Amino acid sequence: MSEPQVIIAGAGPVGLVTALGLAQKGISVLVLEKNSIEVPPQWRGSTIHPPTLAIFDELGLADEIIAGAIKVEVLQYRDLEIEEVVNFGYDCLDGQVKFPFRLQFEQYKVLKLLRTAASSNSKIEIKYNTLIESVTQDSDGVSVQVTNNGATHIFCADWLVGADGSHSAVRKALGLELDGFTYPYPTTVVATPFKFEDHFAGLAPVTYWSGPTGRLSMIRTPDIWRIAMTTPLEGVDISSDDRGSISQPTQDFIVAIDLLLSRLPGVSLADLELKQYEVYRSHQRIAREFSVDRVALAGDAAHLTTTNGGMGLNSGVQDAAALVKALEAAIAQNSSDPISQYAKERKEFCTNFLQPTTTTNHKTVDNPDYEARKSRLTELLADTNNPEVVKQVIARASMISE
Repeated sequence: MSEPQVIIAGAGPVGLVTALGLAQKGISVLVLEKNSIEVPPQWRGSTIHPPTLAIFDELGLADEIIAGAIKVEVLQYRDLEIEEVVNFGYDCLDGQVKFPFRLQFEQYKVLKLLRTAASSNSKIEIKYNTLIESVTQDSDGVSVQVTNNGATHIFCADWLVGADGSHSAVRKALGLELDGFTYPYPTTVVATPFKFEDHFAGLAPVTYWSGPTGRLSMIRTPDIWRIAMTTPLEGVDISSDDRGSISQPTQDFIVAIDLLLSRLPGVSLADLELKQYEVYRSHQRIAREFSVDRVALAGDAAHLTTTNGGMGLNSGVQDAAALVKALEAAIAQNSSDPISQYAKERKEFCTNFLQPTTTTNHKTVDNPDYEARKSRLTELLADTNNPEVVKQVIARASMISE
């Protein structure tokens, strides 16, 4: 490839959606990825909302994703101590969007599809094991200094995208901070092959349980059931990428699981065959700026949000789609104005929709008070009888309304 028009830092989903979108428009792209080409299986980040699936559809990937995914047609709320079951149906979106449902499809599988598509595109070159050391720019373009296998290289382009995650080297090179806060308690996630759907009548693939220890989210992916809850942990080594692991479930987790299993006579904790104990921190943080002249940020490099509602990956992919349009205009006009407008609009989206929505999700589902939980379920059940409210709930949960 001759000198690319755009350099993208990060070969994750956000970076590759950006790359593939630009390539569709005939724009040449160089992608720099600090990690290897290997894609380890991880069960986090499995939610795909309708607008995000529409973006994958534009890249020709929707059919394959749908074929391999768990389709979610009901958003379900339950409680570990209350019998009420509340369902919000996605059929309220029929005729409103192309894909009126939510999917659960592991992020690592999405990434494999994106990397396969990118590897066969002549407009895209990906360099793995490439660490960004510095970024400079002037009125004519951007230069990125990297190291690869101990050697130093400099790559130049007209524009640069930082899609390199929460510890973004691009964002740090711009001197930008992520303002906001980190939740005091981490989230514990475990995985189990146990077929809960065979034991709970009408159990939806996405079910949010409330309870005396806070939320217990159950997500069915094609591979496994994932169970997540907020847990006070002390002395847990959470690495620099905000993740860590523990070898045994915490006491809070055992209490919650015992309440769940009390509904399943004859089933014990050992029957769940728990496969994974992972802990990670949750944040609500936004970069002070989403662009500086010829450099733009997207995904976790620009904003971090709690995983409640599965909006992290989705908001990043939606950043990418918006940035493709902005970069196409910037190249056509040889002006950074479209990039500045992208930055303004996406920051407003994060400030006015994404973070308020996920913050509310976090506060609501983590409330352990019995009367508050009972009142909430009663209100939710009443809401299901109002079609307009159902549509509002599902649209907001699907990142359709702002």
